[in-house]
Amino acid sequence: MQILSMPRRCFGRNAGIWFSPKKQIHSFSAKRSLNRLSTVPATFPFNPAKYRSAAIRIGQAASFFGCLLLAPSSIRAQPPLLILPTENQGLLRGDPPGFYQYVQRDFEGQVSQPWEGGRYGFVRNPVRFGSAIVYTHFHEGIDIRPLTRDARGEPTDVVHAVAAGKVVYTNTVAGQSNYGRYVVVEHSFDNCPYYSLYAHLAVITVNPGDQVAQNAPLAVMGHTGEGIDRERSHVHLELNLMLNGHFNEWQSKYFPKDMNRHGIYNGMNLAGLDIALFYLELQKNPALTVAQFVQNGEPWYRVIVPRSPQMDLQERYPWLVQGPQAGQSWELTFDRTGLPLAIRALQDSMNEPVLSWVHPSSYPQGWMTKGYIQNRGPAPALSAEGRRFIDLICPGSSLK
Repeated sequence: MQILSMPRRCFGRNAGIWFSPKKQIHSFSAKRSLNRLSTVPATFPFNPAKYRSAAIRIGQAASFFGCLLLAPSSIRAQPPLLILPTENQGLLRGDPPGFYQYVQRDFEGQVSQPWEGGRYGFVRNPVRFGSAIVYTHFHEGIDIRPLTRDARGEPTDVVHAVAAGKVVYTNTVAGQSNYGRYVVVEHSFDNCPYYSLYAHLAVITVNPGDQVAQNAPLAVMGHTGEGIDRERSHVHLELNLMLNGHFNEWQSKYFPKDMNRHGIYNGMNLAGLDIALFYLELQKNPALTVAQFVQNGEPWYRVIVPRSPQMDLQERYPWLVQGPQAGQSWELTFDRTGLPLAIRALQDSMNEPVLSWVHPSSYPQGWMTKGYIQNRGPAPALSAEGRRFIDLICPGSSLK
């Protein structure tokens, strides 16, 4: 497994092709991308004709985006070969302030714009606890700042696929998600499905069902979604495991009045790993797999659940299962964020989920676990939100 910087594009004498670091030459087709540009909503200050004429000057075989769409037979499972989704390579070059988009913070009367708030993890909503400051809000991805803007200040950075895969979902209506306009691409790494998510987009240039090559353009960076203005434009990037293929039933059970517009690609059904750390670890060990990376995570709590025929996590990611699969129940191990780390079969007969272990902490467990665990004197327990989360992974295990 490797990380590659974005290939350099050529638009001079070699217009119509681009060269990768391995000196391969890739041709690309203009027609589909240009047709999609013509469907951009009029509310966005984006001129399709401008880019159509540019592509025509380059040549009929060229596309402004350099998109390479693959036939389905050409996508094969292999260890991930990851690139960053934009030309901003600050993460790999040791420049985190130039890579992460800052957040606006007002803490104890002090206003600041820390870039650290754009990282993955518990990096937002600071709370003072004694002499310590604890960050209580989990940010599931990374926010990558733009490198280029037009005269109006709108970002013009093109967002690319981090690896080859299939576009499985696009949300084209900004107001229907906190993510704004977003794209989900399914990748097959070691025969397991993982899902990269690209959010807060201005323009989406692919459709569900498209097979895309690594580095294929997906969208243009923007500032759609909740709580983002033009100045803080960025692409929010995640790499996820899917929790359950029966998400629609779970959503209807717990949120019957809310319309699920995004199906199984709803953000609540996607558990993100620390993708920035994954990139950095891949620099040290290009052979590192997603499974190995996840399994190296720090366990924070374990929950024993009864078997459920609608629990499919172990089928989607068989590497999670430790030891024999026969048993009456499962013990699920999670990190602080709720990312599954391991599944172990037990002979115990259970009727409902039981918290079997939690990492000791000097701080309230609710702050440490997205509210999934609550302190009840000396004995922490699953909160109502935690039981709801477990019922997503193992449907029918929790009483509503």
